[in-house]
Amino acid sequence: MDKRRAGPGRKGGNLTPAQAKTVLAVPVVALLSNQATIVGPHANLASRSGLVAIYPGTGGCAKLVGGRVAIFPVWVNGRQWERAVVPVLTDPRWDSTLAVWQATASTNLTSLVDMIGNALAQSFHDAGYGPLP
Repeated sequence: MDKRRAGPGRKGGNLTPAQAKTVLAVPVVALLSNQATIVGPHANLASRSGLVAIYPGTGGCAKLVGGRVAIFPVWVNGRQWERAVVPVLTDPRWDSTLAVWQATASTNLTSLVDMIGNALAQSFHDAGYGPLP
């Protein structure tokens, strides 16, 4: 396992569970609500990308979700993406077509961002990237 940690100006360093909770919560909510897209810039037919970028769907490079701002693009290490982010994205609890999701997103988006952040922290912890915050 790669032991690098994401730092200022370092693209694709490993994130800790605490970093994932704060850095990825808003971009993942944006992805789940179809307000953002993912790009693997170095992917090809023979191999997956070592980096995954989350870009805003429309608008500028910043997105406000639940009172929190995410600066896009957000870069994630490809292995961490597969091991820790994809399980959260594919979790049935976060299906944006569910009535519970829609009600929470329309009435208390901050709570939804917090729940996604906690799920990301738990997933990163479960994948072995550090202790829970």
